[in-house]
Amino acid sequence: MTDIARCRPPLYNATRPNAHRVPTSARVVIVHGSMDSSASFARVEDRLPDLNVTRYDRRGYGRSRHPGDDALDVAGHVEDLVSVLGDDPAVVLGHSFGGVIALAAAATAPDLVRGVVAYEAPMPWAPWWPEVPLPESLDCDRGELDRAAETFMRRAMGTERWDELPSDKKGSFLASAPAWATELWSAVHGIPAPYHPARIRVPVVSAYGTATDPRHTRAARVLAAEVRGAKLVQIDGADHVVHRRRPDPLADLIRQLDAECAA
Repeated sequence: MTDIARCRPPLYNATRPNAHRVPTSARVVIVHGSMDSSASFARVEDRLPDLNVTRYDRRGYGRSRHPGDDALDVAGHVEDLVSVLGDDPAVVLGHSFGGVIALAAAATAPDLVRGVVAYEAPMPWAPWWPEVPLPESLDCDRGELDRAAETFMRRAMGTERWDELPSDKKGSFLASAPAWATELWSAVHGIPAPYHPARIRVPVVSAYGTATDPRHTRAARVLAAEVRGAKLVQIDGADHVVHRRRPDPLADLIRQLDAECAA
């Protein structure tokens, strides 16, 4: 296993579960999506007081955005996740693009990934997935990159909400534009796709919200159909930001999968 700490700056909060908890041996690792950070999952962690929860900022995001760092493709993020897991297997929650990373890790390191809860993991490489607003090349200038990332954010949260954000908040999002573009580019244009469903042999819960958009609903259903034994679960009233707005049912899915893996 590659020791990424020797060749790159460490990931923020990758090995620091809440010191005030009294965790069981069960471990959960949370992988956030594109243009997000581990801080978004505090409410989910709060609902798992008896579990050993690790959440971390992926390379290029939040406090793991280091000056001079190269942005990572999917394979690089999978390598980071495997390093976070270390020698301690865990149930992995992957939200949105974090689900792609979690599923790819499950396919390559099933001894470390006990099971995956994939909430609305996208499939931007699929021919039916709407076109991703990526720049024409990763070698584009920063202005073009930021414009593409802003288009993505407007689609994700809505134009009105984006326009209402203060300039410093917008700047914080756009600071992660290189990470967003690199990981999405590798998923869209990489050959083969980030993971092959037939290679995933661990328990998988493919979840989506009833208030989400059609592309994420379809992706969740396709994942459940293609991964052997996967369960399809819908969360009533939830949209794509379930971890902020409906953390209770999401935490319940993690707890249920952990219990099934233990049994």
